[in-house]
Amino acid sequence: MKKPSPILVLLLVFAIGFAIYLKVSNPHKKYSQQAFWETATLADVTSIPEEALKPGNKNGPVLMWAATTTKDPAIISALVARGASVNERDAIFSGTPLSAAAGYSQTPAVIDELVRLGAEIDSVVGTQDKTPLIIAAEINPHTPILDALVKNGASTTYQDKTGRNAHAAAIKFGTPEAVEALRRLSK
Repeated sequence: MKKPSPILVLLLVFAIGFAIYLKVSNPHKKYSQQAFWETATLADVTSIPEEALKPGNKNGPVLMWAATTTKDPAIISALVARGASVNERDAIFSGTPLSAAAGYSQTPAVIDELVRLGAEIDSVVGTQDKTPLIIAAEINPHTPILDALVKNGASTTYQDKTGRNAHAAAIKFGTPEAVEALRRLSK
C-alpha cells in the first residue's frame, strides 16, 4: 500500500482546520439560514442565544432570515421583543427584514407585523436604491405580498436609480400577475 502524499495530508488537515474555524467563528450560523426558520416555533425563538440577535451577525440579521421564511408573524414579534432590530441592515446588500420578506415571504401577515413593529415601508436598499415594493414586484411571485406592502403605505410612484417604479419593475422582471396587481394598486 502506498503512503499518502504529504501534500494531500496537508490539504486534509487544512480543510478540517478551516471547517472548525468556520464553526467556531460563527457559532450561531444556524439561526441565519432559511432552513432553520421553515420549522421554527416560538419555543425555538426563546432558545436563541442573545448574542445571535445582536447586530452584526456574520450571516446577516436573524430577523431578516426569519422574515423570508416563517409563516407565523408571532415569531417576528418574539424576535423583536428579544432585541432583534426591525430595521437592521445586512452588511453585504444593505437589506432589511422588510426588504427580505418582500422578496421571499409568502405570508402577508409577516409584512403587516414588520410594519406594525416599525419597519420603514419605503426604505431603500442595494446599489439601485430599491424599495421593498420594487423588490417584491421583481422577484416575489406571490402577489398578496404586493397588496400588503401597498396597504401598509408603500409608494407606488417611487423610482429606483434605474428610473423604474414598482409597476415598471414588474413589467421588466416580474410575473404577469404582479404587473396586473400593480396596475390595480397604482390607481
